[in-house]
Amino acid sequence: MKKTIFILIAILFTSSVSAKHWERNGTKNFDLNANCSKTKSILRAMPDVIPGGELIKLNSFTAFDQRFVMNGAYKNNPVEITGYLILPKGSNKVPIVINSHGSGGAESFVYSHWKKDLTENLLDLGIGTMMLDNFCSRGAKNTYRDQSKVPAIAATIDTMMAFKFLKSHPRSNGKLGFIGHSRGGLNGLFSAETKITSVFLNNKEGFDAVLAEAAECRMSGLFLEPELTTNTKLLYVHGSADDWTLAKPCEEFVKSIKAKKGQIEIDIKDGWYHDWHSGQKPKKHKRAMILHRCPEIRMDNDGNYNQEIIDLVLGHKIFTSKEEAFKASAEDPSGTFKKMFKAFKKEKCLDKGVTIGGKHAEEYMPQALNFFKENLL
Repeated sequence: MKKTIFILIAILFTSSVSAKHWERNGTKNFDLNANCSKTKSILRAMPDVIPGGELIKLNSFTAFDQRFVMNGAYKNNPVEITGYLILPKGSNKVPIVINSHGSGGAESFVYSHWKKDLTENLLDLGIGTMMLDNFCSRGAKNTYRDQSKVPAIAATIDTMMAFKFLKSHPRSNGKLGFIGHSRGGLNGLFSAETKITSVFLNNKEGFDAVLAEAAECRMSGLFLEPELTTNTKLLYVHGSADDWTLAKPCEEFVKSIKAKKGQIEIDIKDGWYHDWHSGQKPKKHKRAMILHRCPEIRMDNDGNYNQEIIDLVLGHKIFTSKEEAFKASAEDPSGTFKKMFKAFKKEKCLDKGVTIGGKHAEEYMPQALNFFKENLL
């Protein structure tokens, strides 16, 4: 009998590779390790990378998964996160895009030429950017080696907190966009889901434009009946050759999202791998973990996993009852998330070895910019 857990841990293996192979953007004297803690954010380096922005502290929360967002238990676990907001010069009101990192963490904002170039190009168009650090305040610098460190839904809660902050910002014109790759791509799908956004926004509207890339759609606990926020244009992009996060399950999921005609566009790039805009030639990463042999995990509209999955969790003896698991998940989401991870080892469905990289940044940039230009300006 197949055994796995009812959580969305597995998705977290699917994120941007470590940024250490990238050249630093003007931060030679900045100690990344010393500047990532529960009180410090790697984003403190951003004024040297893209000058002119402002570090913002935001109140947020940590939850175990979507269920604990919808039932309000997320409020039991507050945390303060950091964002870096950079706006076009002047005093006029502008649209703003939230940029969400993958498992490489906020460090990727420091190293990634793609993210730097995208931000600067958006500024030239008259569009601001807010980068969020979802990890440091939760005690993690990155998660690509240990994906149990931070629950994925935490990034979506952060995004909703930033959304509310930016919506009322004196220089915001009310138009908001989102972009994220891998873990960030999954964040984009959750941040455009009415069952999640309505908890924070009290309606079915949300981002005006969401560009989600290379998410993990088999193991993330995505909803069986997804519904797109009513005002959102969603562009979903994935590489057909991606062997870290598979394109087909995401294509099928995005096609299943309830939306008005013309709200969603799907673009599967032939031959592109994960992290296709890294500027590096695709290469094998032997230690990167995948869960393609693990059973698929999905969630109903009330935040429940199917009974078979719950039975399998109990079969692994991580908890003695469903009630015990739910109580622990509500009280200590991060600790329980890490504890649940042991079930994958018992399941023996973990594999290693993926291909990551690509030199498609220049080719892809016009599409990304045009998407935000058309839907935010």
